[in-house]
Amino acid sequence: MRPITILKTVASTTVPEVLGESILRGTTITFVGYKAARTPNVGTVWIQMDAEDESLAIPLFPGQTISWPAGVAGSFTANDFWIDVENAGDGVVAFISK
Repeated sequence: MRPITILKTVASTTVPEVLGESILRGTTITFVGYKAARTPNVGTVWIQMDAEDESLAIPLFPGQTISWPAGVAGSFTANDFWIDVENAGDGVVAFISK
């Protein structure tokens, strides 16, 4: 089965945006530091679990890949993640596997 693929770019450096509004659940998500196909970000992107709480944000550098298993949570959806950027127009490609 193919993973759910989401391309998310963020227009503003001041307001984090939700990764997506998918109701489809997955057990692993892989983030790639790209703003478009074959185009790495200019700067660091921050992945966080809450729009208001930056304290646990994880940095994703241009071109870097980070995988995140659901663990004890069992599963998650795209709207469980928020994306914050240092450079307007940067973002992530996210692959959600079931």
